[in-house]
This record gives sequence, C-alpha cells and structure tokens, in this order.
Amino acid sequence: MRLLPVLFAFALGAGISAAQVPVGTEEVRSKSQQTSTEVIPPSDPSDAGIFSTSTAADEATYLPLTPQQQRDSARRARLLGIARNKGETVRYFDYAMQSGLPVFDTLSYPLDGFQIFDATYQHHDFRNSRGSLGMPDQVLEFNPASSSGFVFKKNPFSSWFYTKENTPFLQTKNPYSYLYFVNNFGKNLNLFNATHYQNVARGLNLGVDFRVYDVYGAYNNSRSTQYNVRFGGNYITRDAKYRLMLGYIYNVAKVGENGGIRADSLFTRNLETNRLRIPVYMTSGQNRWREHRVFAKHSYHFYDNQKDSIAENNRSYGYLTHDFDLSVYKFSYNDQTSVADGFYENFFLNEGRSDDTVKMFKVSNRLFYSSSDMEYIPFGYRFKVAAGVRNEYVRFRDMIRFYDWVQWFPFAEIQVDFADRFVLDAYADFGFGGYNQYDLSGHVRFKYLFRNDRERTLSKREGVEVKVGVNRFSPDWIYSYHASNHYFWEYDWKKNIEAYAQLDFAYKGWWMRAKAGLLQNYTFMKKDGPVQAEDAFWVVNVTAGKNARIGRYVGWDNLLMFAYSSDNRYLHLPLFSMQESVYGIIPIKDIAEIHIGVEVMYNTAYYGDAYNPDMLSYYWQNEVKTGNFAFLNLYINFQVKRANIFIKGINLAQGLMGYNYIQTPHYPLQDRCVRFGVSWRFFD
Repeated sequence: MRLLPVLFAFALGAGISAAQVPVGTEEVRSKSQQTSTEVIPPSDPSDAGIFSTSTAADEATYLPLTPQQQRDSARRARLLGIARNKGETVRYFDYAMQSGLPVFDTLSYPLDGFQIFDATYQHHDFRNSRGSLGMPDQVLEFNPASSSGFVFKKNPFSSWFYTKENTPFLQTKNPYSYLYFVNNFGKNLNLFNATHYQNVARGLNLGVDFRVYDVYGAYNNSRSTQYNVRFGGNYITRDAKYRLMLGYIYNVAKVGENGGIRADSLFTRNLETNRLRIPVYMTSGQNRWREHRVFAKHSYHFYDNQKDSIAENNRSYGYLTHDFDLSVYKFSYNDQTSVADGFYENFFLNEGRSDDTVKMFKVSNRLFYSSSDMEYIPFGYRFKVAAGVRNEYVRFRDMIRFYDWVQWFPFAEIQVDFADRFVLDAYADFGFGGYNQYDLSGHVRFKYLFRNDRERTLSKREGVEVKVGVNRFSPDWIYSYHASNHYFWEYDWKKNIEAYAQLDFAYKGWWMRAKAGLLQNYTFMKKDGPVQAEDAFWVVNVTAGKNARIGRYVGWDNLLMFAYSSDNRYLHLPLFSMQESVYGIIPIKDIAEIHIGVEVMYNTAYYGDAYNPDMLSYYWQNEVKTGNFAFLNLYINFQVKRANIFIKGINLAQGLMGYNYIQTPHYPLQDRCVRFGVSWRFFD
C-alpha cells in the first residue's frame, strides 16, 4: 500500500459506521485545525487506527486534495458507512470469509424497475412456479454446492423466506423506516412490509424487519399465509478491532395443498371460467413450515496501533473470527384423503387422515484465523491464508425415529493477489463424522478485476472470474430417509459428485454467469420416491442480464437464461427463458418521475417438474409439457419525493394466445388482475 505523507482525522457522528480509534497526538490535533480540506478514509481495515473522533471543523490533511481526490474521498466515506448527509443510510451483506471492517453501499430506492421489487412477482432468477404467492417454488438454474454440511432438504420457500444470507446490516445517522404495501384489486391479496433501523449507541445499530402476506388463491384450498420477522444488529468498537453482527429470524408458512386441478383441459380449453368450480384433488390438505434461526458472527483484528499513528506502521497480525448459527425447524403435513381420491396410493398409518410431523434442530459453530480479510481488495498483503474448523450438531425426529449427529469440517483458503488486479483463490473443506462423513468441497478461482475500485469487496468487484471445483457430498437427508402416512423409504446412497466450471463476467451493469457441471450419482425425486442416476451426465446454464437506459427517455431491463441437460432421464430444463421489461421515462421537473412499461416472461416448452404436497418437494415427470407461452404485464411506476408507487396489470394477454399458462403441471398461473403497490421511506 502506498505510503501517503499525510496525517488524517475526521468526524464520526453517533449512529454511523465503526467509530475509529482516537490515536492522534497533540501535535496532530494542532495541525488538523489549520486546514479544512476533505479526508480520505482508510483503504484497508488495518488503517482504522489512525483516525480520531473530532468535530467536522477538525477534518484535515497536511496537503490539500485535488477536486477528483475530494470526490473520491466522499464516495469512499459513503461506502465505508460514514453517513454524513441527512437521512443517508448505508448497508452491507456478510460473506462467509469476511472478517474486517465492512464495505458499505448507500441504500437507495430508485424508480427503475420498482415493480420488479414486488415480492409477489419475481425474484431476479428463473423458477418453476405454482402461480400463487407464497407457494413452494423451484430454482431452475444449476447451482453447485458451495460447502459441505448437513441439509435436510432444499427449502421450497427460499424465495419468500428471510435467511442469514439475504439479511442486510444497516447503519444510519438518523432513525430510518421503510413501509411497503401491495394489494390485488378484488383478488384477495395483501402484502405488508415494515422496516425500522436506528443507531442506539456509538458504533451500535439495531433494527427490525416484519413482513406478512395473505392470499386466498383462485382455486379451492389454495390459500397461503406467511409471516417473516427479522431482528438484526451490528457493532464496531471505537478502535475498530472488534466487530459483531447478530440476528434472529422467524419464518412461518401455511399453505393449502389441493394437489392441483384434476383435469387440465377444464382450464386450457376455458370450459369453466369460475375457478372455484374446477375440481381439485384435495380440499383439506395443508402444509406448515416453521423455523427459528439465531445467528451471530464476531471477529477480532490483531494489530499494533501503538508504534505510530500512520497506518502503514501499524503491523497487522490477522483476524480471529467465530460465527454461530442455531436453527429450529418444524414441518407438518395433514390431509383427509382416501384411496378413492386417487392422489395417494399408500396409507401406512391411517386410511382416512394424515398427520405427519418432522422436527429438526441444528447448531453450527465455525472458528477460523485469517492473515487478512479474505474479501477485501486491495489486500495490503500479496499472500493471504485462512484456516479453521466448523462443528455441526444435528438432531432429527419424526413420528417414528430419532437421529442425532456431531460432525466436524476443517477448512482452509489461500489467496494470492497480483498488482491489485489479479486474484488467485483456493478453498477446500472436508467432513468427519455423522451423516456427512468424508464429504468434500473444493474450488480454485482466478479473477481479473477491471478497475482498481478500492471500495468493493472481492465478491462485488467487476471483472472476469473463472472457477473450477469438485464436490463429493451425501444427498440431502430426505433422499435417504422419509416416513409419512403416504411414503416410506430408507436408502444408503452413493456419494453425489459434481465436477464443474463457472465463468462470471460483470462490467458497468452488464453481467453473465455460465456454468457447466458433470454430475455423477445424481439423486433426484420421482413420483414414488428418490432415485439415483445410473450414468453421469452434463448440465449447462448461461444466465445474463442488464438494466439499462437507452437515451434519456427509454429504459430496458432484461434477464436471459439458456439451459441444457444431456440426459433427460434425470433432469429436464427449458432450453431458453427470458424476463424482459421495456419502459418509457417521463420526468416531471425535480419532484416526480413516471415510467410506463411492459413486461414479458417466456420459456420454451419442457417437461416441468411436478409437485408432491406430502414430500413438500418437486419431482421429475415426463407426461405433461409446460411452458411455451408469453406472460404479459403492463405497469406504471410513479416516484414522488420519498414515495414509490406502481399499478400493474397482470397477465393482460389472457386468452389471446390460449389458456396454457402453466409452469408446474396442474397448477395454472394467475388469471388477469390488477395490482397496486406503494413504498414510503422515512429518515428524519
């Protein structure tokens, strides 16, 4: 890191990012009062020790900064969480191997694509959808495993639930609140979201996020209700050596399970326009998924700030990081069906009623040492290493059996950086004990960074990245054991093996992600239970997108995906999928802006996975093709001061190209309706 012949000092108000260590001498303080030029915040976590807590009038450097340096300094201040402007709020998301001071992004609510943030519409990816808000869905993109560990099953509500990974950590100068409401005119849909964060002490920010939605659905027994609550906080000591993040999440989903409509032709031929009159398989089936999650992560930076107030002389001895994650899950399914209903063939426990319950408790502790923050560029070090161990305790119970395991996963990571533009990174972990004995996950990646953007983490820096990896892991637990009124199995499968390569590109808002994986012993669901593939096969995904302005008055948002599976006996994917939005922009002086646009969603025909309520899972089928229809929406976005508003017509092309808008067999998408949404933010 280049040695700057300057001494810095700047003010930090209550409720902003990491108050830094007050190290300056009397000589420094006297010189800092001679000038009032802008200050450059630290470009490396170890620089934090040179700053003092002073008033705004004390901000100074020995040498005046150029106008460009001042602009860069202001931007760095924002990204580091220095909320100087009234109401400015900044946030960051945590990465697994991140230990040092976070790099913040200014929280903003632009009107561009505002209707996309309607949680009832889409999630910036491609999913097999059952058409009703809050229902289980399935990601269509191939995603290799990122690390070893116990997994009960893929979360079918992952697009709706709060998770540790999608939890933002906010820092704000003034109390910050955000309200969001969505309603379908006359279609019995309500969504409400409220967020509040504020600074409660120096370096400490706390907040709460609450969301609820209730949808009756167009068909019998298709109601879905969800509650999501999230408490979060982050704290950084004045000397910036210790950092703590903590959170609590509560998710509950209650969905009606009708098994789908009995005769698709009643819908596709529009023989019955009253959807409540279309027969369904079950009128009493219901699934309930409830989870509590408590997590915390804290790290301590070992560095000596006594030698000199110049950061380059403060030797860093690395970071010690510990994170804790406790999850409690309860899954329950009940119905009142019989063999005559024709949906289930087996009734093991009760011929007239199902009451299946699964409970799972999982606690994980991860402790590791890193010579520097593995997510921060520039490193300040050309070579970085991290190593540690993760421990998992899992307890599983259903109506018949009880299991528990203790598992250990040692892991290590090495990074080498060249000229702050080239990064070589290698990671590996290995499993001992319990269900995941001898599981392995490892990868090597090489990244070229387009710009020397010091304010971005490695994961968020624009560039080209090539990644190759291999995973050897036990199938999700539900494939090995399942007991319910309708299904029972117990298998000892071979380890699944994924060998994959991935190419990522990001530049000025354009991005592309290409993945190819060779899958061996691939384990998947069929209608009657799990199956393991006899042969290895390839799967390929290419996903790309860009939200752009064309001139001053036209906007274009797009998302495309090409997918291919070399063996349709095991996996079906649509060859092509897209989500496109084109809109006109009408500015109204400096107080408002209006967007008028059209959205189109499309994917080619394929044998979409079907859905089984008892297993709360999608399964492979080759009887019914879905897709090959255009789903058309029209919308108007308004922005007036702090309020964003949208009015959107859903599926306006209904009937013009037939009634085949089905993505999951026997579960049609929404009929034509009008949706209204409004958000309002408060920060004073």
